[in-house]
Amino acid sequence: MLMVITGRCRLESSRIEEAMNKLEGLIKPMRLVHDLERLAVAAVGGALRDAGLSFPIGDSTVGMYIGIDDAVEDIKDKYFSGVLADGILGASPLLFPFTSPNALAAQVSIAFDLRGEGIVMPINGSCPDVIEYATDCIAGEHAKKAIAGAITIKDRRLSIEEARYYAEFFVVESEGDAVKRGARTYNLNSSGAGNRECI
Repeated sequence: MLMVITGRCRLESSRIEEAMNKLEGLIKPMRLVHDLERLAVAAVGGALRDAGLSFPIGDSTVGMYIGIDDAVEDIKDKYFSGVLADGILGASPLLFPFTSPNALAAQVSIAFDLRGEGIVMPINGSCPDVIEYATDCIAGEHAKKAIAGAITIKDRRLSIEEARYYAEFFVVESEGDAVKRGARTYNLNSSGAGNRECI
């Protein structure tokens, strides 16, 4: 079975607001506490829009596969800095759930009503392994479509507004399914698949 990319989005954290504005009214209102959550939701939304998929998805055949490097450590650092500074009173009940990388996937699932399997895996700076895993899941009939990508730290010296993080997500499906729905396709093995931003 030949797999193709039908949607893609690469988004730097300096452009979160612009990307989230494009999703206004398209996703359910929800409280997003940390910028990494907002980045994940905005980038997945961009990939879904590029693939021509409407949302909410509401379908258990769409899987989500997210790779994350130690960007999630920034959330943990913020949480534990509050604890160290103010003791138990500094422990933010809003921030605590996001000390787990699975929380980012959960927020994306809620935002787009994704009901398929969701897998979060550690990566080292890029997402080819995540995409390969997603294509294997489609080939193994665990999913019909996959949202696959990564959230990584671009440069630790930068602030969020200076593009400290970036997210890169793809919608992957079989060529046959893509042709049936008349989707534009990108070569899965193309090195330039994610070189442009999605906004």
